[in-house]
Amino acid sequence: MDESPGVRTARSTAEAFASLRAAGASVRDERVRNPDRLASRFIAPSLRLTALVKVPALRPLARRAAERISPGAYFYELARVKHIDSLLVDELRAGIEQLVILGAGFDTRAYRFAEQLAPVRVFEVDHPITAALKRQRVIRVLGGLPEHVTYLAVDLEHQDLGSTLAAAGYDPQLRCLFIWSGVSFYLSAEAVGEVFAFVRAFSPAGSSLVFDYHYQGFTDGSRDYYGGVQAKRRVEELGEPCIFGIDEGAVAALLQRHGLELVSDFGPAELEDRYLIGGDGRVAGHPFGFVSIAHARVPKLADQTDSTARQAAQ
Repeated sequence: MDESPGVRTARSTAEAFASLRAAGASVRDERVRNPDRLASRFIAPSLRLTALVKVPALRPLARRAAERISPGAYFYELARVKHIDSLLVDELRAGIEQLVILGAGFDTRAYRFAEQLAPVRVFEVDHPITAALKRQRVIRVLGGLPEHVTYLAVDLEHQDLGSTLAAAGYDPQLRCLFIWSGVSFYLSAEAVGEVFAFVRAFSPAGSSLVFDYHYQGFTDGSRDYYGGVQAKRRVEELGEPCIFGIDEGAVAALLQRHGLELVSDFGPAELEDRYLIGGDGRVAGHPFGFVSIAHARVPKLADQTDSTARQAAQ
């Protein structure tokens, strides 16, 4: 199966961000340490910069090099992991029964939180090529595929998410958390809207979706943001420019049009204040200036409205 530019971008980005997580996993200061202790094991041995993180003594060099190449990337990934981990813990306490990780890449939450996820149905969804690579890495790292995870291959731009999940045992009556990290930027507005519609129509009230998104000003080049020039150059070199964005402050209205309620929206300032202040009280670094992480929930509505939404999405 040939790789499209988009798939190459997704694979390369998955490896690059896994290297950032690995680089931060051995930082002494717990407040700014990346909690992804498995990330380095998912990176293929090579002579590339990403492989430096497999050697603990070289991780500080990798962190500095990453920030020079793409300012904001390292600290954004640190904040993103901590924030989404925190939301996952909150949703587990609230009683989710399913977890769907869309565009799973080298996400390790299914393994880092294996004990807490024991009673939860876990689905990892990704493009067929990236999904196959992920399974290979999981087998290499863990010695086999864990029984509590179902691996699904779906191209969100061209294939139906709902039918694939349903065939794998996804239950639309069970409360679910959807984690959708590092994906929306590369999709069309129509494909993004279809994901929102699926979450709303095929998961019960209380279910939620956490996803990150670019600001429209970054996507269309109308505004300058910290780290924006280097990040845009990087994805364009990979052959897959970012095409989807949301105006700053407009995510709640967009979600509302799809029947979802915004719970929180953490932009660069909020991420920095919450996750990037070291034990000495100083700011460890700045995240990308053009990305936010939104958490949206399926609201409680009348059964008839729920039924109508499901029919509309079919």
